[in-house]
Amino acid sequence: MSKENFFKRKKGFGTVIYSPSSPPNYYIVGRFNGCSVEIEDVEQKQLLYSYGCFGKGNLSRSLPNFKSSVNDVSETSNLMVEEAFFLSYVVGCLQVKFEEKFLNLDEIWDLFMKTTNNFLSRYLSYQHFRLSGWVVRSGLKFGGDFSMLCLFEFFFSTHNDGIHFHVVLYKQGPEFHHASYSVVVRDQNTSNENSDSWIQLATVNRITESVSKELLLCDVVPMHPVPQLTTPECLRHLRLNVVVLKRWVSAQERIID
Repeated sequence: MSKENFFKRKKGFGTVIYSPSSPPNYYIVGRFNGCSVEIEDVEQKQLLYSYGCFGKGNLSRSLPNFKSSVNDVSETSNLMVEEAFFLSYVVGCLQVKFEEKFLNLDEIWDLFMKTTNNFLSRYLSYQHFRLSGWVVRSGLKFGGDFSMLCLFEFFFSTHNDGIHFHVVLYKQGPEFHHASYSVVVRDQNTSNENSDSWIQLATVNRITESVSKELLLCDVVPMHPVPQLTTPECLRHLRLNVVVLKRWVSAQERIID
């Protein structure tokens, strides 16, 4: 499939926005509100979106408004908890504040594990796709966990002081193209033999097809021995299985002698 067909371009957008050449070299501050991490500073909102389309405006449709307010109402840029932890753990540019206290990585991990359903599996899936060069957004309106479009190329290099994040190329953002995939992350604590699971998957798959996307199923598989899940270090001992789910159409698969 050609790139022109694979990436479905949105109507009404003809301007390409190029990102700056290097990532933020100082900490961005976000406040956890119980379900997402809010970025209030206008300059920090713009930096995060420019360096990889991080964040979604709480008053805008997608692209955060970079003015101080919209119709005299202040707009924040909201990060999904998976997005926020990625910026803290991998990129190292985000400080998360909760109840007037700045949290370290272990405290952020513990907080998100307690407040977000299936956070471990969702975060591992998010990290996998982000490190593979995909822009990962919420897939709630498609009945999934995430939606993805691949318009970025990233370069990660390991040094003695951790993983450094570099943006090599910013092509175009989610406001220019529709997502290519819808992603469902299955809970590792729930049996895959649930009698309702195939009905739910069939429903999500039909919705996904109707909006010209493909459906990916993600399952987290722990390696032996099973790691303790109390710190982010457990991510090194987990494996992610990704399966493409497609509907079998008998008329298309029929063998004619």
